Amino acid sequence: MTGAITAEFQAARPEFDELYAEMGQMLRVFKAQAATSDPGAQPLPEYDERGELVTPPAPDPTPTTPGAGTAVGTYPCIAYQLDAKDKADLGADMAVPLWEVVAHWSAPLHDPGLLFEVFGGELPKPLLLSPLGDIVDEGTQRLCWTFTARAPEGRSV
Repeated sequence: MTGAITAEFQAARPEFDELYAEMGQMLRVFKAQAATSDPGAQPLPEYDERGELVTPPAPDPTPTTPGAGTAVGTYPCIAYQLDAKDKADLGADMAVPLWEVVAHWSAPLHDPGLLFEVFGGELPKPLLLSPLGDIVDEGTQRLCWTFTARAPEGRSV
């Protein structure tokens, strides 16, 4: 991309910041917890000769967000549920609700294995989301991040 186009994309950031503030939604980013079979994960619990647990499993550090590890941070976002036409345009034939999320450019969404919680705005309670595909850096200029996600709880608003 040329420098002029890059500057044009960067100039749009304040407009997005105003939209984020008006919507009032926030995106909490989590790294997914490592499965016990993953390298570097906690070892499996040990059992005594009667088959009883000697080392109890560690409690889930995030009981309200199952599968999520520690939070990476919280960033402004705009999240909306896709209607039937939007889902059909994507080729999605899923019964679970799909959401489109536009997140602030400063969110560290370039790593794989992320889970999300959207809260605030008009949402009645926090919404857990799991991305369906790649998270896209729009314009490759850090204007904003976009991704489509599903609600693992199957909850819609």
